[in-house]
Formats: sequence, structure tokens, C-alpha cells
Amino acid sequence: MSDKDPHWYLDDSKPSLRMWIFSQMAMGAIYAMLVFFGVILFIFALIAISNILPEDPFAALETGTAIATALT
Repeated sequence: MSDKDPHWYLDDSKPSLRMWIFSQMAMGAIYAMLVFFGVILFIFALIAISNILPEDPFAALETGTAIATALT
């Protein structure tokens, strides 16, 4: 019949379907990892900013007016 290998996609001399699938899945996993850690870092940045800010949003204004009245 035919001398051709029926499993050409398993051969190393031609483009491998398994390697293409693996590379596509690996790139998808890398993109998912980058998005995941990006979201985690964004959440931690928001937590850090919220810890730096005072609880009372008008506390900085009151401090400024208290210092101004104390100096005058």
C-alpha cells in the first residue's frame, strides 16, 4: 500500500502536533499565572494604601487647621 508513516505528527522531523498542543497549553498557563499574580499584587497594593491612609477621611484637614490655629 503506502510507505508513509500514518503517525506523521509523532515524528520529530515534521511539525509535532503534541509539541504544538503542549506549547499552546503552556502559554495559556503562563498567561493565567501572570493575571493571577497581577490581581493578587493589586489587592495587596490596595491593602497597603488603605493601611497608610487614616480612618477618618477629614483627619488630615483637621490636623492642618489645628496647627494653623496653634501658630496664630
